[in-house]
Amino acid sequence: MAEYINRGYLVDDYRLFHIRDRVSLHEIEYHYHEFNKVLMFISGSASYVIEGKHYLLAPLDIVLVPRGCVHKPEVGLSAPYERYVLYLSPAFLRKITDCDLELCFKQAESSHSHVLRPASSKQEQLNRLLTEIEGSVSGSEFGSGCLARLLIYELMIELGRSSQSPSPVVSLYDEKTVMILDLINNNLTGDISIDSLAETFYISKYHMMHRFKAETGYSIHSYITNKRLLLARDLLLNGAGATEACYSCGYKDYSAFSRAYKKQFGVSPKKKA
Repeated sequence: MAEYINRGYLVDDYRLFHIRDRVSLHEIEYHYHEFNKVLMFISGSASYVIEGKHYLLAPLDIVLVPRGCVHKPEVGLSAPYERYVLYLSPAFLRKITDCDLELCFKQAESSHSHVLRPASSKQEQLNRLLTEIEGSVSGSEFGSGCLARLLIYELMIELGRSSQSPSPVVSLYDEKTVMILDLINNNLTGDISIDSLAETFYISKYHMMHRFKAETGYSIHSYITNKRLLLARDLLLNGAGATEACYSCGYKDYSAFSRAYKKQFGVSPKKKA
């Protein structure tokens, strides 16, 4: 069984939640989504762990979680945890072809920095946009749905701009583990083994595996498997055949790939789910 799960679902272009509750530290496990997520932290006591990095959140911080990134919140019980959460379909964002509305997520992945802390004026602007989106989503007036989509596009433009000149947000992390994560994500199509990783980073493989699990909550094998299968799914959705996707995401045996893909997504890779 996988040590982390695909949590949540999205059948529409987007979903917005404004939540204020108390969350037990043990309620939410490491998980990932097949869509992009934007979270604005409003109040409470919370940090976010994303791809091995721990971020202590301040009010109006923006958390960027690209699809496939393993993460979880860590929430204190001293006060209610309030936040906006926006789920975004990649296909929805790609409907705009003259502006890359996924830029903030790409910047987060490439810079290994998933939290934005803009200047206070920009924070207030982003908060206002989310409030207006919330009003439009729940509204029944003429054009409410269209206005909500336009406001989301405006939000993504502002997040893209903020991601190009971000203010540093301190994160706590194990440097060796982050280096291992980086190497894996940059070499999913090649040969990656526990032995080769241990040799590359001059570390005992048993110590490395224990350290990786302690810092991220999942095993190296599970992490590589899930990342490869998500890559295969992207390839299939972009027109690749099942065999091509198999070998292009690092698998050497089609039968093993097909079994893993069906276990992960519930369908054969030939159905391109």
